[in-house]
Amino acid sequence: MQTVYFERDHIVVDDADFQDFCSHFQEIPAGGGLVRNREGKYLLIYRHGVWDLPKGKQEPDEDIATCALREVEEETGLHSLILGERICITHHTYQVFGVKCLKHTYWYHMLDDREEPLLPQTEEDITRAEWVDKKSLPAYLEGTYPSIVEVFVNAGLL
Repeated sequence: MQTVYFERDHIVVDDADFQDFCSHFQEIPAGGGLVRNREGKYLLIYRHGVWDLPKGKQEPDEDIATCALREVEEETGLHSLILGERICITHHTYQVFGVKCLKHTYWYHMLDDREEPLLPQTEEDITRAEWVDKKSLPAYLEGTYPSIVEVFVNAGLL
């Protein structure tokens, strides 16, 4: 079973039907990270009025893990991340210029071992980046996208 998010709603698609379901969209592979620092805090970014995780589209000829590291680096300014295990893959839809898109985001655990300063990528409308302790996560995630909550649930943090 695959959960597909539409804004704040979702549907569940049987694995046997998922390929057919995907054929109705332009599929976009993406990578992102759930970054933890040495203090055990987690990195959240603030974009479009919502707390989010850093992520972005895969470039041609780029493997998905490299994409995830690159996107987190670009959106946060962290250059020495250590890639961990894959957490999950989320699926969400959106529309751009009349084209229905289905983004498949591959999420990875990441560790910031050097604790560099955070530099939010303002060109991507990221206005803030913050380290959040585990007990404060529910308050930050209260109004976020359901697919982001799914990442934290699959990582065992919620």
